[in-house]
Amino acid sequence: MQRHIISVKSITYAIKGRDLLRKKGFRAYIERKINSDGNTGCGYVIIAEGNRQKIVNELMTFGININDINSIA
Repeated sequence: MQRHIISVKSITYAIKGRDLLRKKGFRAYIERKINSDGNTGCGYVIIAEGNRQKIVNELMTFGININDINSIA
């Protein structure tokens, strides 16, 4: 199963997005964003498993703006 790191603009969007994805049957949780220097940043990411396009569609349908998304194996 492919995992996706979805950057959102606030903890509020991260919580809403996580909860929405869980209700839709995706595995999802929140973590602090990690900067390139290895330190935690001021943002949050949703980490979700599943079909990338379905995840993006669900979040955008409910007004969760995605700043960035990266997929990892």
